[in-house]
Amino acid sequence: MRKYISVCSILLFIIPVITLLICIQIHVLHYDLHSFPFIDGKVSVSLIGRQEKTIGIFRSGFFLYMFISVLFYIKISNFFLLKDVKNKLKIYGLSANFFLCIYIFVLGRDGSFYEISRRLAIIFYITNIYINHAYIIKILRLLKYKKKIQINNIYLPIFYVIIVFMTVLIIIGFPWVNPLFKYPDQLKNIVEWNYFLLTIVFYIPLSIMFYQSIDKAKMS
Repeated sequence: MRKYISVCSILLFIIPVITLLICIQIHVLHYDLHSFPFIDGKVSVSLIGRQEKTIGIFRSGFFLYMFISVLFYIKISNFFLLKDVKNKLKIYGLSANFFLCIYIFVLGRDGSFYEISRRLAIIFYITNIYINHAYIIKILRLLKYKKKIQINNIYLPIFYVIIVFMTVLIIIGFPWVNPLFKYPDQLKNIVEWNYFLLTIVFYIPLSIMFYQSIDKAKMS
């Protein structure tokens, strides 16, 4: 089970990175727009993904991401249950991917209904994934404290740093939730790109942590 969690975790980083890199390259080649959105915020994730030449790749990549994400939450929830820790990660995981699915489905569709749906879906997804990450950290800390799993001391601080930066970005971007507030588009895009980067970077140390635990289990 640890092996599957490790593999799913690293895929949850690789799949969106490859998908977005391909879409950005297509966008640069066909729309002649050069941007490093993490810093300049010239384009949003939605803009990159909803263009005629990118939307098929974007949707395919993120539907695959959602499928792997659901498997990840099932596996890690079952792992925690085996360690006698009751959790709601299956429900939380399905909830997060449900809102992401809505966002992907309405992406590229015109009309106020779709615009509102896209905004609400991404708000609920952002909130949900933040809760999920914090919840996983809480359980890992509990298991480490009870000595039910062996975790290198470096991992929890890494997770804490990621969640702190996610919190800062949520605070900065929170006014965008109010549609009546004129939130700067470039700042919104910078927050969006960097927040999403943090959500998937979270899976790298998680994957390595579970991979190392596999090796330790084999050695013992």
